[in-house]
Amino acid sequence: MTARALPLFLAVCLVSLAPALGAQSSVQEFRLGGSAKILNEECIRLTPETPYVSGSAWFQNPMDLNYPFELTVDLVLGNNNELGADGIVFVFHPTMQTGYRGEGMGFAGLYPSLGIEFDTYQNFHLGDPANDHVAIMPHGQAHHARSMVGPVEIPNLENGARHPLTISWHPGKQKLEVKLDDELVATYTGDIVSTIFGGNSKVYWGATAATGRKINFQDVCIRKLVYALVD
Repeated sequence: MTARALPLFLAVCLVSLAPALGAQSSVQEFRLGGSAKILNEECIRLTPETPYVSGSAWFQNPMDLNYPFELTVDLVLGNNNELGADGIVFVFHPTMQTGYRGEGMGFAGLYPSLGIEFDTYQNFHLGDPANDHVAIMPHGQAHHARSMVGPVEIPNLENGARHPLTISWHPGKQKLEVKLDDELVATYTGDIVSTIFGGNSKVYWGATAATGRKINFQDVCIRKLVYALVD
């Protein structure tokens, strides 16, 4: 992929009574796991075009879900369509780990966690629809019987293009919103601090991805991160 050079901008939301504030300004501030490698000043390659690998990129400072956030990135899910797999998951988790590869997309097995998956391969035994899809999943569960939202079918993501993604959390409304390619594709309303994280509002966020027998390079490129940081 030839990345268009853009300045990396990370900001901190100044909220009244917010916890300790801080900001990072480089992809160097992400903790990488598995196959993940830094591509340039704004992009991280989570997986190369290699079978049976998984990678993760975790921002090293946690966030507090008692405060709002808005995260904007670009996802690149390779250019192998029929022969491509498996997808990227945007994850919230109390620690920074990489889950199972293949159909697990580097997210499976992470507990407790909340994952927003962008799945590019149909696994029939997991209840996947025929097309690429988005779903909000709890606790590293890959089967859509466990979905909190979705699966929602979306147009093909494996076209080598950047797909803008914005994830926002509004704690006053207890609403999580996901926009992909400037379209609202998923909304969840509920107390995720209590129901997912057992009352612990301090979590890390990151992106995970994996391949199996079928492969794709899969990248995440940081555009704008706005939220309150905690120690």
